[in-house]
Amino acid sequence: MRILDCSMCGAPMYPGHGSTFVRNDAKVFRYCSKKCRKLFVRKVNPRRLRYSKAYRRTHNKELSMDTTFDFEKVRNRPPKYDRELYASTIAAIKRVNSIQYKRQRSFYFNRMRSSMKIRKMAVQREIKTNLSLAINPVAVPKLLADKIRMNSNSILTQELKLQAGTTNSVVVRRDQPEGSDSDEDSDVEVE
Repeated sequence: MRILDCSMCGAPMYPGHGSTFVRNDAKVFRYCSKKCRKLFVRKVNPRRLRYSKAYRRTHNKELSMDTTFDFEKVRNRPPKYDRELYASTIAAIKRVNSIQYKRQRSFYFNRMRSSMKIRKMAVQREIKTNLSLAINPVAVPKLLADKIRMNSNSILTQELKLQAGTTNSVVVRRDQPEGSDSDEDSDVEVE
């Protein structure tokens, strides 16, 4: 199975997807979508399309010069099957992919370092100005436990009042999540 690239945007095209155009000089162009085909007919430069691989490479948004790209070659003639060659090739592909992934991640983080600093400073400024809205994540379980304890205490006091017989009929309302309007299920009448 061969995964081809779109001639316009460089997106991967799987078998059975996209369309093919063959020019008079026998040059083959493959398009992933109608959008790419129409842009090609209009002679739009792929380096000006923000979503294309060419744009991302020319504007240093992705790795462009790397030795791992040398391994990707189109081989039109399949080699004769050899088990050892096959096993070593699969191992090499995995190794190259892992190296390429690490390099792409490091390239991305190096590129984003300045914007991450700015974003971090903005978050710190926001926390400083709205300190009353910030909740300590360590305190959240304790707050939930206190809330549950308060609810259980209120239910116990209501049950004690019922047992003492202070009132003849009392409507005990169970805690229900916000937004639920069904009063038939939530009210229990005790006599």
